[in-house]
Amino acid sequence: MVLFVAAYIAATLTAAMAAVKSASSDGEATVYLMADFTKSFDIAYRVTLKPAAHNKSWSSVSILLVGRQIPGAGASLGIISDPPSHTLVHSFTYVVYPNLKGDYNRQSGRCLTGCLIELRGDQHSIYAYVNDSLVASWSRSDLYLQHPHIQLNAEVHGVGDSIYAVLIPVRTVVADRTLPHPTCAFTTRGIEPAGLTALKFRGKANDAGGAFINLLTGIRGDKC
Repeated sequence: MVLFVAAYIAATLTAAMAAVKSASSDGEATVYLMADFTKSFDIAYRVTLKPAAHNKSWSSVSILLVGRQIPGAGASLGIISDPPSHTLVHSFTYVVYPNLKGDYNRQSGRCLTGCLIELRGDQHSIYAYVNDSLVASWSRSDLYLQHPHIQLNAEVHGVGDSIYAVLIPVRTVVADRTLPHPTCAFTTRGIEPAGLTALKFRGKANDAGGAFINLLTGIRGDKC
């Protein structure tokens, strides 16, 4: 699922912007929030995902807290549209522990017109909220994330499937300081990120290669 794919791309980013590689047959776009997420943080976005009736598989958009270890642990909160009815959008959490055991949970509440999704962290734990209601929490010691950071991910699984999602920031705070708008993103297999305030992800999964994108300038390459 999204956790391992996005984390692999993050390793490319942190390794001095090395050669871009594609790690999955999924179409994916990622926007990076780089800060010291070992400190307290509150990352909240108003998220909408437009259902695509023609899609054959799932599509999702999520906030992911991940570390440097690849493959490794991480915690994700997002919304998903999947078979058999792509007209419904639900929230979900997905956590992977250092032993690579994963736990996926889909919430019963629907997000067809959008949901407020939020990851908070304090010294001891990570908390996931949907529309201000706590849906999951994880111990930092259980995850053991080294050099954690946040990724904002949009992903489609099926070839030819499409996605259109919008993320509007509500709070992006680390250690009581608001983060600047992110400017570094990654695209692979036809899913494109754009925007600085409202982030938009759109496209159709194909065989296009991967590239980093500077959201401020639009320049593509092996770094941003």
